Amino acid sequence: MISTDTSMESVENVAMEVEEKAEMGNRLFSEVVNLKNGSLMVDDGSQANSSFVLNHPVTDVTSYEAYTKVVKSAENRTSKLKDKGFGDVVKERGRALLRSLFSFSFSFWKQNEEPVEDVRREAFLPLSREEETMVKRAFSASDPTILVAHENSNIDITGKILRCLKPGEWLNDEVINLYMVLLKEREAREPKKFLKCHFFNTFFFTKLVNSRTGYNYGAVRRWTSVKRLGYYLKDCDKIFIPIHKNIHWTLAVINIKDRKLQYLDSFKGREPKILDALARYFVDEVNDKSKVDLDVSGWRQEFVQDLPMQRNGYDCGIFMLKYIDFYSRGLDLCFTQEQMPYFRDRTAKEILQLKAE
Repeated sequence: MISTDTSMESVENVAMEVEEKAEMGNRLFSEVVNLKNGSLMVDDGSQANSSFVLNHPVTDVTSYEAYTKVVKSAENRTSKLKDKGFGDVVKERGRALLRSLFSFSFSFWKQNEEPVEDVRREAFLPLSREEETMVKRAFSASDPTILVAHENSNIDITGKILRCLKPGEWLNDEVINLYMVLLKEREAREPKKFLKCHFFNTFFFTKLVNSRTGYNYGAVRRWTSVKRLGYYLKDCDKIFIPIHKNIHWTLAVINIKDRKLQYLDSFKGREPKILDALARYFVDEVNDKSKVDLDVSGWRQEFVQDLPMQRNGYDCGIFMLKYIDFYSRGLDLCFTQEQMPYFRDRTAKEILQLKAE
């Protein structure tokens, strides 16, 4: 016959062991899983598609394995204690432990899932009737009528300029450049909600790489002074560069956050020379502004293939703008050709209100 003190000590030892291992499981859970900016980050740094995260219940394998290890390690000892009349004590401690684990897991996902869902929803907010009427009237304005003027960028949008957003039209520099300014202002209003980005205008790349003289960092050196921007480019998550090739708009991205250079073409074209020039530019920029010799030789060039494609000859510009919009939100490119008429009207609305949403 065992003494009561010895038996109770054994129970407490098992309970302490269970709780210690559960705490280890909680730490693993919080370290391995980090839902951030619309993507599920796992321990190898890869990202799961955010639409999968939102539409499918997620079971964390690591936390499950941690739990099963706890059960197995205590199983033999708890069974012996139960035989000796201490089953109710162990059972109650186990129930309390499970309640604690469930509460932790549920609260973690609840806190992180809702903001991501909100960001996705905001990317597709429908126009109100009043906004639709406003856009329709603006599209009918006379050519020289100034519909809106953005003071800081010195860009005026006339009736003629805005009509590039009507279905079937090619986007012009003024609309693209003003939209880029509005995206930066959106980030400044809500810095915790959007990635820290820099948005170059449509003239940057043609200044950097001239068809006659080639690469020339000096031509754009002053564009990014700290006095002018208020920050260093190297401190951004992503830098967006619109590329205009004859009659086709594409996008290049200096993705500092993921250490890669990306090229997005709604026809899935590839232009390695563009990414080579931008890699060289970023090295020169960091050296000039921060006096640091940056090595980007290990950065990957990515010609993004998993992206929405255009199925006509005029929507390349709006595709490019939405690539920028969604990437700056930290979202995957979860839209299609069928949504381009909506995005054209929405962009017109945001320009008329001088506010990207």
